[in-house]
Amino acid sequence: MSMPAVETIDWRLVQKLDPDGRLNLASCLQCGRCSSGCMMRQETDILPHQLNRMALLGMKDQLLKSKAIWMCVSCQTCVARCPMKVDTPVLIDKLHAMAQAAPGDLRKVHVFNNVMLASMRRFGRVWEFGMMGVYKLRSLDFFTDLGKLPTMLRKGKFSILPPVTKGCSAVADIFDRVRRARRAQR
Repeated sequence: MSMPAVETIDWRLVQKLDPDGRLNLASCLQCGRCSSGCMMRQETDILPHQLNRMALLGMKDQLLKSKAIWMCVSCQTCVARCPMKVDTPVLIDKLHAMAQAAPGDLRKVHVFNNVMLASMRRFGRVWEFGMMGVYKLRSLDFFTDLGKLPTMLRKGKFSILPPVTKGCSAVADIFDRVRRARRAQR
């Protein structure tokens, strides 16, 4: 996707996404270093540097309908590679929060993310067996991987019992602090 030159910046969208200027969106040089290091670049429809440009151009509808905001794994590689320290993962988080729901084929990705994070919050780590049970119920995808379950259990890939994790409450506290910080930003 080739990006148009920035004629004028649409400050309305930028103000919603970055009211205090911490994301450095206007500093993006469009050098592409963020995109060249992106782990998900072959899985997504919009690359990190393109997301930044589209935000500046006020292309809200295209951004909210993109796979990019649902496929990002928040690995922070883009920020580490960026000479201007544009915080693309936080931009994606804010776009994610603005979106009502994932586009049709990515709804399951959104459900999976929420179920995995809930498992981490509750048990201090992911309990795969329980997480997949809840995922299957919420995504209404009951039979896709059912044939793999006996092999996974036999090989010890899934534990039927939830994990006992030291510091489980500390992990839950981290989730709570992040939730409070996000609410404060809105």
